[in-house]
This record gives sequence, C-alpha cells and structure tokens, in this order.
Amino acid sequence: MTKDITITLRQGLEEFQKEHKDYLHHNKKGISGEAKSFFQSHDIAHVLFGCDITLFGEGSVKIWTIFGTTLGFWNHIRGYKEANAFALSRNFGFAHFVSNIFKFLFSVPVLIFRAKKMNRPWPWSEFEPYMDTPISEIRKEFNIRV
Repeated sequence: MTKDITITLRQGLEEFQKEHKDYLHHNKKGISGEAKSFFQSHDIAHVLFGCDITLFGEGSVKIWTIFGTTLGFWNHIRGYKEANAFALSRNFGFAHFVSNIFKFLFSVPVLIFRAKKMNRPWPWSEFEPYMDTPISEIRKEFNIRV
C-alpha cells in the first residue's frame, strides 16, 4: 500500500484490495454476505492501522482489532470462525512463519499500548462516514500510531 496517507480511506481500501487481490479469498464467489462484511471491516483495519498481509501484519491487525476497535475479542473470534478466516493461515509457509513470529510476539505489548492510547475505539462496522476522509485525518482523530 502506498505510503501517501493523504489518500482517503476508500482509496486506501481500493489500493489494498487491488494490490492483494490474489490473496484475498473473501472476494471470491460463494462467500456469505456476512463474511464479506466482516472482511470489508478487516481490510479497512489493515489500511487504517498500516498492516500488511504477512504473518506479522495479520497478527498485528488482530491485536489492533481486539484492543482498538469496537469489535472486541469474542466478536473477533466469532467473526473469524463464521468467515472461516482461520483457513487463511495456510498461506504462510514454515520459513515465513519463522521469520515473522518472533517479530510479532515482541511487538504485541507495543501494539496493545498504542491501541489503548487511542482516543476511542475505531467503529468496526460503522466506518462508512469515514470512507472519504483522508487516512491521516482519521489517524489523528483517533490517535492511531502505526
């Protein structure tokens, strides 16, 4: 995703989905509307919190989602289960796992701290009013430090 955070959330989402289209299995046919909605919010979290789709990025977006959004832990687990998102872990090979897991584990306290320092939680599914707002402004409003 571009480093230019003056783009809107909508533009950032479009760029994220275009850049990772081969890896976003939730855009395929046969996915329930509920799962698509969950993944739309998940992709927005990737963009807003500056997380890529490596194991490190996926782990980071989960920490941000649990501690920095209105979704919370149990709804996060339920949403992933209903959307069959745990199957995405098959995208990561052993070498990728090894090169990312320790980096992720050491970053968890920092991510939790940053999420707790937010002015308020990001509205997981009520994001529409922010779609045409520059990402930099949203991050400033919510005190998000990526």
